[in-house]
Amino acid sequence: MRCMSLTVLITSLATIGLPPPAFSWPTAQQESPARPRQSRPSQKPPAAEPVEKTEPDLKSQDSDEAMRRALTNLSTQIGLLTDELRRMRRETERYSGTMELLLNEDRLAKLEDKIQDAADHKAQLDAREQEIGRRLRNIQGELVLRGGLRRDETETAIRNELQRAMEDVRSQQLVYQQRIAELNEQASRLRARVETLRKRLELSELKTEKQDK
Repeated sequence: MRCMSLTVLITSLATIGLPPPAFSWPTAQQESPARPRQSRPSQKPPAAEPVEKTEPDLKSQDSDEAMRRALTNLSTQIGLLTDELRRMRRETERYSGTMELLLNEDRLAKLEDKIQDAADHKAQLDAREQEIGRRLRNIQGELVLRGGLRRDETETAIRNELQRAMEDVRSQQLVYQQRIAELNEQASRLRARVETLRKRLELSELKTEKQDK
């Protein structure tokens, strides 16, 4: 029945001059099994081509190089300045040490002069003491020199006078003994200080010579 309807339709179309329609009959198609995909080997990315440096890059490099040179020069100048400051400090320390040594030597010299003067005065007092002692032992000679009608009173007066002179001399001797002891103590401290300063200066000069070599 279906075939007859199609034949009539085709004949009618041919009569009016139209092409017959194309009918597709369903056909059983066997689907082919899907084949597994083969993995393609990974390809390495092409090497990057060298890029020419642009003008800003060149300026940046020049600026970095100038900065490095400036820093190097600054570091050199700082090193030289540090050495100069170290040398000036050594010179200042040596100068101050020398001045202190000279001042202490001058003080010691003056102190030794005072000690000598005190010792000389003490020696004169010692001689005076010996003289008064000799006169006390020779009262008869003093009486002959002085004379006088009342011998006993004259002798007593001479003896008292010499005793007072002896006490005065011995009092002065005690004062000068204490003075000399104090001066000697000060001189001992100054001598020790002077010796310390001399050794310090000698060590400083040796150290300076080693650093200069």
